[in-house]
Amino acid sequence: MSLTENRNELSPEWGIDHFDPWDRRIAYSNIWEIYRNMRETAPVVHSDALGGFWCVTRYEEVRTAARDPQTFSSNYALAIGKQNWPKEKKTSRLIETDPPQHTRKRKAMQAPLLLKKMDGFADGIREGVRHLLDRIAKMGEFDIVADLAEPIPQEALADILGFDEDTRKKNRELVLDFVHSDLARSKETQENFMVFLEETIQDKINNPGNDFLSELCHMEIDGERFSEQELVGMLHGFALAGHHTSIDGISSMLRRVSDEKIKQLYLNDPTIAPQIVEESLRADPPIHLEGRSTTIKTVLGGIEIPEGESVALLYASANHDDRQFENPEIFDPLRPSNQHLAFGHGIHMCIGMHLARLEMRTVLEEVMKRFPNYKLIGDPVDSGMTFGHHMGWDEMRASIE
Repeated sequence: MSLTENRNELSPEWGIDHFDPWDRRIAYSNIWEIYRNMRETAPVVHSDALGGFWCVTRYEEVRTAARDPQTFSSNYALAIGKQNWPKEKKTSRLIETDPPQHTRKRKAMQAPLLLKKMDGFADGIREGVRHLLDRIAKMGEFDIVADLAEPIPQEALADILGFDEDTRKKNRELVLDFVHSDLARSKETQENFMVFLEETIQDKINNPGNDFLSELCHMEIDGERFSEQELVGMLHGFALAGHHTSIDGISSMLRRVSDEKIKQLYLNDPTIAPQIVEESLRADPPIHLEGRSTTIKTVLGGIEIPEGESVALLYASANHDDRQFENPEIFDPLRPSNQHLAFGHGIHMCIGMHLARLEMRTVLEEVMKRFPNYKLIGDPVDSGMTFGHHMGWDEMRASIE
């Protein structure tokens, strides 16, 4: 039986009691109906999968939990399904820390990615996009994912971090293996990736260059340097961020704009580019969920959650909650007050969101200048849910006219 047929077997009601984000039957074609059924059942539902955990399904409750790190801690159980991994072997990733450790790391990591720094990246990103479009012009037909979306964020972050060509290639290979591994292989691919990160950090400590990663390795916050373990965890976040989230954000946006009505809206008024970016992020968020663990017994949306429980904040479901967004399944670039949760919420809001928005907007502007008649060829191939929290695209064929 094919994967497509397996995906068709997944009923819309399955998520109410058995939601398993590692189930490879989850696909773009079925997940939104699954989320809708979960939201209609309750703002918080319990899944018996993966040892049991709670799913926060609606917009207001997701926001409430995300801005309460004292109750919904990020300190241990972040990847749903890995609750039984040894807690003593922590990677010190930013997303797996609570204040005050989180505050100290975030202050350092966000330094090159602040909104005021984006002007310094704009020209380089635009030049890179134009170079890729020059190549695509000679191809006629191309894959939006591999030929356009993937190189842009990889190159931007590699430049920030000071990765040479071999390091960029190795990072890409290991990240691909990591994010596409199933639960059975996730520990192995994580360990392989961590070895690469450890070696990279060691090289930057011993051979610093004029790049942000070298600066981070020798930086002092409140008079104290980061440990090697902390640096590895921080690089982990950077290296992953440049891969799947921006790539899938760009691909999803160009899929949406290939619709003639949306395309014409943009051509009539190119100033709506930022609104198209935001609506793409709301409708097709690359990150579908994050994990938390309860530090005390608590009540959320009228549902009692015991202390010490794993909790999944379903950002993607919240982005389609009709209590917050009118007609959420309709792609509306002119949607007012689009306060989506694609970048998370609260203290763990994505530090790379300004760079991602810049990349998406630049791609949209340059593609529409160069190939305003581009069209998709056939149906895009989605990735399904990968690594228990992420959904994007494996292939998206297009022609330039």
